[in-house]
Parts: sequence; C-alpha cells; structure tokens
Amino acid sequence: MNFIITGASKGLGKEFAKFASKFGGTIGIIASNQERLKHVAEDLKNCSVITYTCDFTASEAVQSLIHELQADFKQIDVLINNVGAFEMGGLEETNIEQVNRMLAINFKAAFSITQGLLKVFKSQKSGAIINIGSIVTEQPRKDISAYTISKFALHGYTKVLTDELKDFGIKVTEIIPGSINTSSWDGIEAPKEEFVQTKDLIDATEMILKSSTGANFEQIIVRPTNRNY
Repeated sequence: MNFIITGASKGLGKEFAKFASKFGGTIGIIASNQERLKHVAEDLKNCSVITYTCDFTASEAVQSLIHELQADFKQIDVLINNVGAFEMGGLEETNIEQVNRMLAINFKAAFSITQGLLKVFKSQKSGAIINIGSIVTEQPRKDISAYTISKFALHGYTKVLTDELKDFGIKVTEIIPGSINTSSWDGIEAPKEEFVQTKDLIDATEMILKSSTGANFEQIIVRPTNRNY
C-alpha cells in the first residue's frame, strides 16, 4: 500500500509513518523540518520512502509539493492530512495574520494537497483519505480562536469531500482527537498518561483500512476518558 503523510517528522505523524511501513509499499512523508524528516526516513524498514520538505505557510511551496507528488505517485492507497499547528489567543486579541497562518497550516495545506490528488483517487476508484481534526469542532474554545476557526474549516471541507467522493468508492474520515500524548507536551506539566495515546489513533486508522468496502467511518471522535482534557 502507498501512503502519503503530512506532518510526519514527529509526534503522531511519525507514528503514522511507522504504521504505514508495515504494508511494504511506497511512503511519501512530508514536513517542514528536513533534518527530523531524514531521521524518520532512516528508521522506516521494509518499504520505499520519499521525503518532501515543505513550508506549509507558503502557497508556492505547497503547489510545488503537489506537482512532485503527482509525478511520484500514480497510485495512492492512503492520504493522511496530519500536519497542524497550535497557537493560543483569545478572539479579541486575534488578528488576521494569525488566522491566515492557522488556516494555511491546519486547513489550506490539506485542502490543496487533497485537491491536487483527487484525479488519482477518482481514476483508481479506491483509497482512503484521513484528515486529523480537533475536538474544538465539538467543543469550541475562545482562548484558541484562530486554531479553532482553522479546524472548523477542515471539518467543513471533510464533509464536502465525503459527499464528493461517495460515488467513487473512496473512504473519507475525519479523526477528531482530544489531547494527545505527543512530544508537543514535552516540558509542560500535564497528566499525559490520562491523554489519548498515539497508539489509539493508529488503531483507529487500522480499523478504517480493514473495514469492508461498503463501510466508511466518516467521523471518529477519540478523547480522554477524563473529559477535562
């Protein structure tokens, strides 16, 4: 199976890459940090790995990435739009530059890459597209306004994408996690053992891929048992 994974240099994206390597196909891993991406690629065994470095805030860089992906992948089994960024900020103090930055990383990157690969998915009439959302679309937070707005954009796009591809045999899923125990929490005092673990989201992804042809998990919400997180 061939995978394309964004935000693959650390945290959940890195775990997605490890999971994908078990299938022995070609994996395209994408991130903004070339050095970290290189280390991830070196750890992946029994598969072919192509690395792509991209500044997701720059539309020209994203378009260049899309052209590379189109040239390198004639078949795509799984696209995982995982790249994301998080910024604090209440609504009153949030400016349009911050909103644009969050939209670029959390929504526009997924939108542009997916749109650029739709012809491949439609022509093969198979595959899965997984967008990593956020619990803020279920429980909006005023203290992370720009982030919340950007994740709502991704949420809406996923809904439309599901409708667009329903006649092509392509699964579209939004995984909506609460707080995840990743390196993003390093140095922060938090009960990470009570958070969602990366393995939980890998298990959810495996369930999606193993489901029957006629079944699509359109939305999977995974949040800590302790709903304070």
